[in-house]
Amino acid sequence: MITRRVTFKAAEAGGFYVESPTRTLKPTQRCAKCWELTPKTLADRIHQCSNAACGHVEDRDVNAAQVNLIWARGQELSSVGVDGQALLSAPVNTGGFKQLTQVKRQKLLAQQSSKG
Repeated sequence: MITRRVTFKAAEAGGFYVESPTRTLKPTQRCAKCWELTPKTLADRIHQCSNAACGHVEDRDVNAAQVNLIWARGQELSSVGVDGQALLSAPVNTGGFKQLTQVKRQKLLAQQSSKG
């Protein structure tokens, strides 16, 4: 019920609601800078990236919010190459949230028109 209400209010304000797949994304364990997974317990309140080349340190909740935002913008930092190795790239700036909303709507309309 809460999802329906938030979705409605977001649409009413000209936005949209996106729910990230937290079980596969693992935002509390993933680094927002290099996308590396660093396992933590609930007692660990600071994210310290296990990737020696990155070394990103951030409040765990702030880092998780950044991971969710990167995912929502469609800028995931990792993808699997032909050999199964992860390929890393830097995030791309897409502009403001209003521009992001317009791009997402255009994609959705294009998908709907191609189906029907």
